[in-house]
Amino acid sequence: MNDSKKIAAGLIVVSIFIFLVTVLVLVFSLYSVGQAVPDILAPIMQYHVQFMVLMGVFGLGSGLIVYSLLNAQLEKQKQVVKTNLDIIMKFLSPEDREVLRLLLDKEGMTTQSEIARLPGMSRLKAHRIVKKLEGRGIVHVEKYGKINMVRMVDELRDIK
Repeated sequence: MNDSKKIAAGLIVVSIFIFLVTVLVLVFSLYSVGQAVPDILAPIMQYHVQFMVLMGVFGLGSGLIVYSLLNAQLEKQKQVVKTNLDIIMKFLSPEDREVLRLLLDKEGMTTQSEIARLPGMSRLKAHRIVKKLEGRGIVHVEKYGKINMVRMVDELRDIK
């Protein structure tokens, strides 16, 4: 089923759910103040338990449809970001790629001194690589006293 059909089905289920809730509230508000319930709505009073179960089913259905739509959309966005990250990695030097892999392993955040502890990396080299990545908009550097915290941009952080 394509996205437009899923959206249409989701809207129909949500509309039915809202309609059922509105009718149930109307019937019980009329009943609670002692007014007569119209004949067309009398079966709702007679079968109110079944009606509430039906509302629950529609609520679950609408929730599942909305979840599946949003989840599919998020997966597409993650795939696009992963593809973009792969393209970015091709244009970086091996040292830059190593720093990005470290950041990905550390959930997108580490200190510059930890980057300097990578094999073949010095403090000066780590500083230069971080500055270059920051200039390209791949990382942000936040200073906490003498500690530089290196964070990957939000768009790339959640990729693995």
